[in-house]
Amino acid sequence: MIRAGLLAGLLLLGSFSASAAITGQVIDAVNGEPIAEARVRIQATPGEPAFSDSSGMFTLADVPAGSLVITAVLTYDPTRAVNYINAAQSASDGDHIVIELPRLPVADTAFPYDAGTSFNCASCHNDQHAEWQESTHSNAALNSWVLDLFSGTGTSGGSAGYVFRDLHDPGDTGFCATCHAPLADAQDPGNVFLDEVDLISGLDGVTCLACHQMAHVNDNVSALHHLGNTQYRFPDDPFTELWVWGPRDDISFSSMRASHQPQFSESRFCASCHEYNNPDTGAPGQTTYTEWLASPFAQPGEDFRVCQDCHMPAASEPGPISSLGGQPVRPPEQRRAHTFTGATPATLTDAIDLAIELGEDNGELTVQAQVSNLGAGHHFPTGISIRNALLVIEAEVDGQALDQSAGEVIPFYGSTAGSDGADDLAGRPGRGFARILEGRINGQGPTVRPVLFIDAEAVWADTTIPSGQTDISNYRFSLAGVPAGSEVNVSARLIYRRAFQDLVTTKGWTTTPGGGPIEIEVANLAESVVIAGSVEPLPPALPVPGLRGWALLVLALALILIAIGHFSRRLERV
Repeated sequence: MIRAGLLAGLLLLGSFSASAAITGQVIDAVNGEPIAEARVRIQATPGEPAFSDSSGMFTLADVPAGSLVITAVLTYDPTRAVNYINAAQSASDGDHIVIELPRLPVADTAFPYDAGTSFNCASCHNDQHAEWQESTHSNAALNSWVLDLFSGTGTSGGSAGYVFRDLHDPGDTGFCATCHAPLADAQDPGNVFLDEVDLISGLDGVTCLACHQMAHVNDNVSALHHLGNTQYRFPDDPFTELWVWGPRDDISFSSMRASHQPQFSESRFCASCHEYNNPDTGAPGQTTYTEWLASPFAQPGEDFRVCQDCHMPAASEPGPISSLGGQPVRPPEQRRAHTFTGATPATLTDAIDLAIELGEDNGELTVQAQVSNLGAGHHFPTGISIRNALLVIEAEVDGQALDQSAGEVIPFYGSTAGSDGADDLAGRPGRGFARILEGRINGQGPTVRPVLFIDAEAVWADTTIPSGQTDISNYRFSLAGVPAGSEVNVSARLIYRRAFQDLVTTKGWTTTPGGGPIEIEVANLAESVVIAGSVEPLPPALPVPGLRGWALLVLALALILIAIGHFSRRLERV
C-alpha cells in the first residue's frame, strides 16, 4: 500500500511538472494544404521561433499560463510561386489550433499608383513617423542641394555652376529620382526626372512605404536600387498601401497585410541605395556596403554590427510599435529608431580619433598626426563623393607661423577656386580625406575633377580611411632663427565637410538642406614643446692645465710674488 501510494504521488507530481504546450497546424487559407517551414511563435517574444514540419504541424513548449496570441508566417521568397502574409490565433496551454495563412497577391497594381502622404502611416505609427520627419530620408525628393545640382531649382543660387540638366542630353535623368523619389521612379525605373515628380508619395522622398514595400534586395549590390538590385511590390488590391514587408514575423494587426522579410535587419537592405556604380562606366558612386563588408564590424563575434545597429538603434525600454491602444509590449530590440542618424558632431567625435606627436630633429620641428577610424562601420568619410574631411596642422612661436619644410599639404578641394578666405585651406600643412572622381561631363570634352558619380569615369584619388584603420602623416617645420628654450605651439584640427568648398561657395549654400552645419569640427588638439635647439657659439675656452701645468703655474705665481716683495723693500730704503 505504501509503495503504491508513493507511485501514485510521483505520477501526480509528474503531471503537475509536465511542460505546458500548445500544438497546431499551419495551412494555406485558400486550399487548406499544410505549409512547412512556417515560423510560429508567441507574439512579441524574443529568440528563435518554432517551425512547422512537412505536415504543417508545430509544438510550442513551456508556454506561460493564460491566453496567448500565436502567430505564423512563411518568410517571403521572390522565387516562390505563392507567398503568404502573417496570421494569428489566440490559444492557451493544451490547445490545438489551426492557423490559416492568407496568400499574397501575385499581380501588382496598375500604374500610376500613389500611396499618398506619409501621414496615413502616422495614424498608427506616430512615434516612428515623428522620428522619420526629422531624418534626411524625409522629403528627400525636395532636397535643395540635390535639386540645385540636378536642375538648379533648389535654392536661390542653385543655377550657378554645375547643373546636370543644363549640361546633359535632354532625355538623361541622371537617376536622381531612383533613390530620392523611389515610389515614383519604381513605376518607370530610371526614366523619372527628379524635378518633375508629382506623386505625393514620390515627393515624400524615402517615405515609410519606400522601404516597407521593398520586398527583396538581391546580391547585385553595384546596381542602382530598383535598376537591378531591389524588388518593389505593390500588390493588386484596393488597399495596396497596407501590404507591407518588415523584420517582425509576428504582426497580427488585422488592417496590415504584413509579410516577413528578415533583410530589414541586414546591412544588404541599406545597400539598395547606399551602394551603386555609374551604370555606363562602372565608376563607384557609393560603396558604403562593401566598406562595411571589409570592416571589423562585419566579422562574426561580439563586436558584430549591421548598419541598423548604429543608424536605427534599439529602444531603451520595452513598448509597443504602434501608437494605437491595446498593442503588444515588445522588448527594446524589437523597437527601432527611425531617425536614421548619420554624421553629427556627436557621432563623428565618437567614431574618429585624432592624435599628434611632436619632436625636434636637425633644426626642424617634427609633427606626426594619426587619424583613426575605430568607431564607424565604413570608411571616413563615406557616402556621396562630395563628402570630404581635412586635417589642418599649424605651428607657431609667439604668434609667428613656422614655415613648413616637408610633408603633405591640403589638396585643391579644400578651397574655393581662386579664393583665399578663412575657409580656404588648400596648400596649408595637412591632409585631405576624400574619394575624388574624374571624368568628362556628359562624356564629352576634357577630363575634369572632381565630378559627380553620373559623370565619373575613374577614381583619381581615394584617401578615405577604412573602418578599423589609422592614417599616419608626417610634417616638418623649420626652426631657423628660433632661440633655444622657445615654446612652439602646434594645433591639429580635423574638419568634416558635407560638400567641397568650391561647390558650397558657387551655390551659395550656408546650411545643409535640413538646416544643419555644412562643416563639423571633429577634433581640435593643441600641444606645445620647448625647443632645445642650438645657441650662439661662445668664445674659445682657455685650455685647462694638467697636473704638471698646475705646478708650473704655482711656481710662476710664487716667483712673481717674491719679485714684487723684493721690489717693495728697495722702495722702502729709498
